[in-house]
This record gives sequence, C-alpha cells and structure tokens, in this order.
Amino acid sequence: MKNIIYLIVILSATLLVSCYKEEPLTQTPAENADRYTFPQGSNSYDVAANEVFKKFGVKIIYKEYRDVDFNLSWTNPAVGKIGYDIPQEQEKDAVEFIVNNIFSFLTPDVTKKILLPFFYVADSICQKTITSNATTTLESVAAYPYIYNGLDYWSFCWNGASQWTKLNGTLISSSLPTQRPVTSHQKFYRRGVMLKEIFKRAVANGNIKIPDGFANGFDFTTAIKYAVGTEDDVNYYKKRGFPGQMINVNNFDLTQLTLVSRTGPMQIFTDYLHLCMRYQADSIEILFPKAKYPLIHNKYPIVIDYMKNTYDIDLSLIAKKP
Repeated sequence: MKNIIYLIVILSATLLVSCYKEEPLTQTPAENADRYTFPQGSNSYDVAANEVFKKFGVKIIYKEYRDVDFNLSWTNPAVGKIGYDIPQEQEKDAVEFIVNNIFSFLTPDVTKKILLPFFYVADSICQKTITSNATTTLESVAAYPYIYNGLDYWSFCWNGASQWTKLNGTLISSSLPTQRPVTSHQKFYRRGVMLKEIFKRAVANGNIKIPDGFANGFDFTTAIKYAVGTEDDVNYYKKRGFPGQMINVNNFDLTQLTLVSRTGPMQIFTDYLHLCMRYQADSIEILFPKAKYPLIHNKYPIVIDYMKNTYDIDLSLIAKKP
C-alpha cells in the first residue's frame, strides 16, 4: 500500500513539473505572428519591406503599435513601455533606412536564429516610473533607442525620447532625445550600433565561424597595459594586437581593453569584425600606425577578405559613410 501511495505521489509531482515546464512553450512568438497587417501599406517602401520579409523572414513594422507589444520580453518582462508610430510624413525615410542600412549589409545565413519575427522601427519608446514615500516623490522617464531582448522583436527608435528625472517636481537630470539619422555620419553611426550587435551574436551563435588560425599571435594570458603613459610598453594593449572593444550596446565606439581576461579567440575575432566595420583602411593607419601596431595591420585585411569571400559581406562598405 505504501508503495502505491509513493508511486501516486511521484506521478503527481512529475505531472506538476511537466505542466510547469510546458507553460512557457505555449507563450511563443508565433501566437502573435499575425497581430499586424503586413505589408502595412502599398507604398514603394512597403514593397521593399516585403522583400526583406521574403528573404529574411522578418517583418519591418512602423505603425499600429500597441503598448503591450513593447513589454514582451524574455529577460525583463514588465509593463510601462510606450511606443509611438512613425509620423506619416517620415514613414518612407524610416523604413528605407532600415532596409538600406541594416538588411542590405546582411544575409539570411548570418541572421538566422538572431533576428526575430518583427523589427520595429518606432518613432520613440519610453517608460515612465514614479516612486514615492511620505516625504519624496521621484519621477523618471527612460528612453529605449534600441531593444534587443524583446520576446519576438528587436526595435530601432527613429526619433527617440528625452530622458529626465524629477525629485519632488524639480528637474534634477535630463538628456536630449536621440535624433533621427539625417546626416551621413548619423546614418553610418546608427546603423553601426545595430549591425555590430548582429555580428557579435552571429559569431557567438556559430553563424559566422572564426577563421582557422586567426588567434595565432595573440597572448591571452599576460597582463596588459592601457593607461596613459604606457603606450610604449611592450604590453600596451594595442601593441599586443588588441584594437579595443565595443562593450556598450547603445553606441558604435571602441573602448580600451583593460583586462586580458576580457578577451579570447572568439572575442578577439568579434573585436576585429567591429574594427573593420567601424574604420576603413586609411583610418586604421591614422589610429593604429603600422610601425607601432603591426599585428593590427596584419589581422585587419584578413578579416575583410575572409568575410567577403566566405560570407559575401563587405565590412569596408559598412565602414564607408553613405
């Protein structure tokens, strides 16, 4: 009898665990795959967006947003994000920017299992929070120029929103909104922010393989130098062939490598991908003179040629301002 009771308890527990594990599987992006009419119009830019969908399986969405759509996230489910449609007079520029400055530099093999069903290009996305107690009230608005952790979407903000914080109604901090890309540099920079994130994840996911022998010549063990005044030290990070890293998901800038433990064979290849899409060859000589940093000059063309010949991706075109 005890054995039967024990068996029943075990089976019940197993069923409960199974139900618990199955629940997230029912909350898949496919549930909401048709929540937008797509294409969202019949204009030339809608035709271009539909071509992207045919090739990549990704729908570029620029209007008819519901606030709930922006709060679907794998890593940080929340409420409060608000997103706004692209102004009608800017729809063409916004959609064509995503088509021509993001997807034109990619291939389906690189983006598979990286990009999600939807790519939102919203006018702005922000979230307001208020916390208070008996004596103070803190209000703040956070802006989201880019979102990479949506449940079934990535997003790019076209205009952006101002960020600010108020304490008891008094403004204590603020920042200007992200501006839509208009100038050549703005277009180059803002496309780079998202493209470098895609390529980083493509390497981590195995969509882009590290070329054989690329890590040869790098010392991933000995401590490095990076402070001002150590530029002539043999262990200065650039002398060791480390170009720097793009560690901020919201910008397109190289920063110093401060710890050798922060790099390795996969990371150094990713760093060179970012270097190649950020700077053209003439800029490399200015920023990293060959006489001082020969290993960087050795690896830079290897990555350019490898990506072009193996994946049909020209990083030097990404580094060229439109």
